Amino acid sequence: MSSIDDTALRALAAPLFDALTAHCAPGQVPFPLGPNPRLASYYAQRTHTAMSLDDFLVPSSLDADGFGARLAAHWRAHGHPELAAHAPQVAEAARALHALYAAARPQAELSPYVYQMF
Repeated sequence: MSSIDDTALRALAAPLFDALTAHCAPGQVPFPLGPNPRLASYYAQRTHTAMSLDDFLVPSSLDADGFGARLAAHWRAHGHPELAAHAPQVAEAARALHALYAAARPQAELSPYVYQMF
């Protein structure tokens, strides 16, 4: 069961996805569905398949603005300046979703006999 109201989540996400997919031609998919040899991709053949500590260490975004700036830089680096222009909107959605999550958390301290997953 989600702790965030689905209606509020859709109200935040729908306009964002509309903006992010507006540049697509009819029939064009907005996100990669398979390998693209021209770009660094999740689908790329890895040079090593065993994970190391460095695979888990990435610079963190301590706040929504930092996240938006890193996302914009990523999109520009991968040739999507039209998406980079929407990074502030993504950052604002992240900020709003965090506020919804924080508001949905129980305020009372849980009993030590209750297992809390998140």
